[in-house]
Parts: sequence; structure tokens; C-alpha cells
Amino acid sequence: MALSRRRLYFVLLAAWVVLTFALTSIPHPGVHLPFRFADKAAHFWFYGVMGLLFALWRRESGIPAKRAVLEGLLFTAVMGAVDEVHQHWIPGRSMELLDWVADAMGGGIGACLSLFLPHLFPFLITE
Repeated sequence: MALSRRRLYFVLLAAWVVLTFALTSIPHPGVHLPFRFADKAAHFWFYGVMGLLFALWRRESGIPAKRAVLEGLLFTAVMGAVDEVHQHWIPGRSMELLDWVADAMGGGIGACLSLFLPHLFPFLITE
């Protein structure tokens, strides 16, 4: 049985959220950062993917595109805040406002991509 795009986006979104929280739950990750603010770039891209998947899922659920983008931004901002608070209790991790800003910015831009990518790749949205 084939998954509808709506269900596929939801499953991908759920898996991405679980992966994100699993990675941020690793105590003392000891990862060498290749450049200054590499952690902010990682936050930006992880939440960017999350925002894109959320907005595509909502668009496939029949929500208007602009509302799906706004919901994607709100979803990623809330998830980023929850993740930052969660990291407060993980040894070797910290709760940082700039990480949350990177989460929200990435999520918002990722959600905005849901407005443009379907024009380049029409198979992304059923319309």
C-alpha cells in the first residue's frame, strides 16, 4: 500500500523530530566544530528541514500555503524552545538563546521554501 504524500511528509517530519531530539540528547558529544558558529549552522539546517517538512505536510493537508508557512515557523520555534530547555538537563549541553534563534530562523526559511520548491519540483505537492 503506497503512502499518500500527506502521510509521507508526516512520517518524515516525525522521524526528523525524533532524530533531532535523539542527537541533542547525547551527553558530552565531544564534536570538534570545523568553524566558528558551526553549531548555529547545524541548528539552522536541522530546523530548516523540519520547517520544510512541516509546511509540505500542512499544504498536503489542504492548508493554504501562506498559513502552512506561518504554522511551520511557529512549530519549529516551539520545538526549538522545547529542545533548548531539554538540553539544560543533558550533561555537556547547554540552553542557549542564540541556538533557539537559529532554530526559529532555519525553520522559518525552511517553511518558506515550501512556497518555491514545488515550482521547481512539481511532484512535491499535489494540487
